Amino acid sequence: MWNPDADRDVPLRAIAGALVLGADHPVTAAEVHQVVETVETLRRAQSADAPDVTDAELEAAQAEADVAAGRTVGAIPKAEAEAAATAARAEIEKREEGAKETPPAKICPPSEVRAAMDEVRRALEAAGLGFELVETNGGFRFRTSADCGPWVRQMLGKGRATVLSRPAVETLAIVAWRQPVSRSQIENIRGVNAGHVIKALMEMQLVRIIGRSDQPGRPFLFGTTPEFLAHFGLKSLDDLASVSGAEELVRDDAPSKKKPAAQPEQPSLFVK
Repeated sequence: MWNPDADRDVPLRAIAGALVLGADHPVTAAEVHQVVETVETLRRAQSADAPDVTDAELEAAQAEADVAAGRTVGAIPKAEAEAAATAARAEIEKREEGAKETPPAKICPPSEVRAAMDEVRRALEAAGLGFELVETNGGFRFRTSADCGPWVRQMLGKGRATVLSRPAVETLAIVAWRQPVSRSQIENIRGVNAGHVIKALMEMQLVRIIGRSDQPGRPFLFGTTPEFLAHFGLKSLDDLASVSGAEELVRDDAPSKKKPAAQPEQPSLFVK
């Protein structure tokens, strides 16, 4: 098994943590793997000593110089010098070609990157520093612990935590489970006009337009955003299956469906 810290002054878990902290997006294990391999390759290339020059290479250099100048090598006739130079060049080219065909060894297997991320996560949990490493939207990022929310919101002047209203939760659940989904499909399930709620969810960057339907009028199709995954701490949309009660909200015969025809609804998105 490859030892990620054997030839490095900085542990892999520290490198992974620094990349997550310094990035402006969730960092994937593949990105960390690529960065580590690139840096290690450059470091090795810069620190590697030039290969020793063999006698054959010296002889070839001298023979080529003498042939170019029309001289012989000592008592060696010109024809023999040319033959020696050709043979030496062929040997060097053969060795270089063999080096090209040999694939470089893996410096940092992706599995070791994920193991390093787990180390960082466990270390933060044990230290209780008020922030944690989470996997969301296909990558890793740091976020403050939920327990510290009141103090963080106070410092940022955010006031009380925003809570989605029941209509907003229902609409968001329908979009998440049914995407791509049109406004009429959402209203068909909920039985009320959903325009104001959809607009508010778009302003919160939880929902976005992802295309148009082939149905008459070509209505917009809606889907969730990367911010939606980050907001709810989901790795991917596959994690929706683990959200208790969400599937019940999007059934066509769900209890929340009020009437067959869409009725006006208050635009309020949040619970007061």
